[in-house]
Amino acid sequence: MNTEKLVKNIIDQIKEAQIKLGYMRESMRFYYPLSSVNAMLDMDFKSTGELTSFINSKNILDNTIIGKLLLSVHEDRIEVSVSADGVTYVYENIPDPPFLRDIINFFATHHNAGIDEIRSIFEKYGNDYVCEGMPAGEDFDYVMYFKDKSIDEYYYCIKNEMHHTIYHRFSKVDFQMLVCKEEK
Repeated sequence: MNTEKLVKNIIDQIKEAQIKLGYMRESMRFYYPLSSVNAMLDMDFKSTGELTSFINSKNILDNTIIGKLLLSVHEDRIEVSVSADGVTYVYENIPDPPFLRDIINFFATHHNAGIDEIRSIFEKYGNDYVCEGMPAGEDFDYVMYFKDKSIDEYYYCIKNEMHHTIYHRFSKVDFQMLVCKEEK
């Protein structure tokens, strides 16, 4: 079982929240579908209860870089709780990823951005990125991501609704599951 991907994803989510909202010394909770956690851990648990029981009974996430992570079942998802000390560790020790900082600041100041404007943020970090239109009727208009994962490993799904442009950020696996789910 590889816990590094899960811990990195949690750190990335904390960082995104801190860039968007600022830092506060408080605990944070994140909710994941079973399929996402299975993919990050390279495991194949059949239920949220099975996964959380196994992780908690073996103390697998007790000594991560951001402290002990508590897992529980919340409805049909896995809740991961990070202590205020873990959130503070991220704030004090993990630098803001430059692309993430820039894309968040861009969307905060450009509420009705066009795709060419969004492309310019990606192009600031390199021309080796993908920008694909989504089929009509999908939840998003475009998906954008870098081929070079060292710049940023996430898939940014862009939607313009009623003159307001938003993004949602997904891991590659979650994006693929989203697309496959929508195709059914």
